[in-house]
Amino acid sequence: MAHEQVTELLYGAFNFLLEVESDDGDEKKVIAGFTTISGGGLKIEQRDATHGDNRHKVDMPGAITYENVTLSRGVTDNKDLLKWIQKIVNGEDDRRSGSIIMLDAGASEARRFNFYDAYPCSWSGPELSAESSAVAIEKVELAIGWSEWE
Repeated sequence: MAHEQVTELLYGAFNFLLEVESDDGDEKKVIAGFTTISGGGLKIEQRDATHGDNRHKVDMPGAITYENVTLSRGVTDNKDLLKWIQKIVNGEDDRRSGSIIMLDAGASEARRFNFYDAYPCSWSGPELSAESSAVAIEKVELAIGWSEWE
């Protein structure tokens, strides 16, 4: 019997989109131009447990903590993220859902990381220098309520 060669398709870390719920909550909108997106992992607490007469401890899954998502992009005239941040600064509880969409080599959706109940918790502006010709980069960090992979 011949063995079939099975090769998993690997996706590049450079081909992605960010989709975020609009401020009226009716639709999601692709926000382009991000140079990096990082974070979004999770950590499951390990709890020690014993059962009945068994004296051996067993690890049981506990509470889940979701990592923040950090977004970096070149500064543009699109102010959607800044308006969202300003709502939070003004005391509004404006939580939104969104997705990080990984694309395959043909620019079709390959994987989707959905996040929920997110809000901006940090923003840092660009480093500016008259001696540089680099693109001005801003960073936004989103606190995530919970997430899932599709």
